[in-house]
Amino acid sequence: MKRELIIKLPNPTDWELKVTVENDREIRQGEIRSKSSGKTYAIVDGIVHTLGDHLAEEVQHEKEHAESFSYFQDDHGNPCPITRETLERNRNLFISLPKGDGSQHFQPGGGFDNQAGNATRFFKTLDFLNLKGGESVLEVGASFGWSSWRFAQRGCDVVALDVTNYLMAADLYFEEDGSYFERVSGDMNNLPFGDETFDLIFSHSVIHHCKELGPLFGEFRRVLKPGGRVVAIHECAFGLLEDKSGKALQEAIDEGFNENAYTLPQWKKGAHDGGFKNVQLHFFNFIDCYIDRKELRSAPQTWKLKLAYWLKAHSRLSALVNQLSILPRIILRPKSWMIIATK
Repeated sequence: MKRELIIKLPNPTDWELKVTVENDREIRQGEIRSKSSGKTYAIVDGIVHTLGDHLAEEVQHEKEHAESFSYFQDDHGNPCPITRETLERNRNLFISLPKGDGSQHFQPGGGFDNQAGNATRFFKTLDFLNLKGGESVLEVGASFGWSSWRFAQRGCDVVALDVTNYLMAADLYFEEDGSYFERVSGDMNNLPFGDETFDLIFSHSVIHHCKELGPLFGEFRRVLKPGGRVVAIHECAFGLLEDKSGKALQEAIDEGFNENAYTLPQWKKGAHDGGFKNVQLHFFNFIDCYIDRKELRSAPQTWKLKLAYWLKAHSRLSALVNQLSILPRIILRPKSWMIIATK
């Protein structure tokens, strides 16, 4: 962490900083201590640890199962845990996130196929946000931190927050091009930051793990500056008439993840319950997303794919078809959407 991170904590003058190891980039080892309460946050390898020893059952559950997810296997097919050695051995793979390096890890069934499948939408979202540089950004559920790195590359002041130990992957990105972002081990339901601190809160496939959207959005609203935005992409959503006992959802639950089946009206209600009055749903062009998905899988040129390419080449027609698809997507199966809540 850099010393300036203290400014983002509640009552910044209440905190004392003890530095054990510091390099040209940041404080690597040390602690932050509250003078009034005695609460202490350890700094380990540049990461500020705010979770404490007594996590809510839901958070502890998510942390354990996220960290046990098998992204890699060893030569014998056994799960290979994420360690600094694993990260360094796969440096080029992590640097290539989210689109990937073309290896099997980014193909259907690979550990990173989810990131690859949503790469185009992520970069479209970055462009959509029209960032000027200098914005204060909090990414919740940052995992390995590749999204935070991309925001930092655009000149933003970024804090990556996650419950897992995957935040240690950030060192790879720092060494790659020097773009820097803070890392905080913390719970998105109880953010360790002061009121009106951030311009933007970003989430990628994370918020749906929360069982109560209203209080979560209320916490987001607390730490946002006036006019600040919550932007969440690729969140799990179900159609109004969709069977919520679907195979994919149940498989994720069986693996140990906290998965919740919210409909789009429930997403909007959660943001409204959290105090946001301006809540919008943005639908990505499903034709573009269909083509991206097929290209990722090197699919054969079927008549459907040829038709999709033809529609994409006719932008007005493509936009009309996408507009007409919105209501069926809300009712039957939402895909390729994001929620934007503005304070």
